[in-house]
Amino acid sequence: MEVLRNNNPRILKRRAKEIKKYSILMKIIPAALAVLITVLAVVYIASALYTKFGSYTVRIDKYDSVQYALTLSETPDFPKPTARLNSKATQDITNISIKDLPMDLDSINGEHSGKDYLAYTYYLKNAGQNIVDVEYMLYIANTTLGIEKAVRVRLYVNGESVDYARTKTDGTGPELGTVEFLTESIITRKNIYDFNPDEYVKFTVVIWLEGDDPECVDSIIGGQFKIDMIINILKVDEAE
Repeated sequence: MEVLRNNNPRILKRRAKEIKKYSILMKIIPAALAVLITVLAVVYIASALYTKFGSYTVRIDKYDSVQYALTLSETPDFPKPTARLNSKATQDITNISIKDLPMDLDSINGEHSGKDYLAYTYYLKNAGQNIVDVEYMLYIANTTLGIEKAVRVRLYVNGESVDYARTKTDGTGPELGTVEFLTESIITRKNIYDFNPDEYVKFTVVIWLEGDDPECVDSIIGGQFKIDMIINILKVDEAE
């Protein structure tokens, strides 16, 4: 059987070029992949050297009746009342000392986080027609790598602040200058009594990683921490 061969010079030349291009691509592609993998590895390592605070959310468990309405706002004039507020996440934070926090944390409305801390100010208003008793609960929504052991949470309520921290690992009590978390997942739970219609309460929450805490160690690098607040009505005093 006779084998047909194509000895056309043009075709042979084109095939030679294709083979050359293929050879070049086979050299370039592995090098490009190596560079890409290196870049991704650097980005991953860099991100792992920091901790992250997730977004902070505050929400109201609403009553069905408008007579018992609570509302939230980032400003005291309540231009856009809502039942839910959310601050942005604070990425790539490192530990700081409590002494590094600014003095005006409770003086700025809305989100005003710094480089290494989360800060958020908002207002709760009784928009209903009756006096109510209200409960607010600040709780841990997510935590990884044991980062909660070195986290500090400061809560201002109408200008009065309390710093919260987890109980010392050895169980000997609160960290210096702090109040212990109520439970492993609940930071604090408090009541507001006799909350009158049109009255409002101002909250500011601040979160940071305390560098002076003995639990602020390398093993928590790359950890994540998120807290939220939920607010609900406990009791209603019917208006006369």
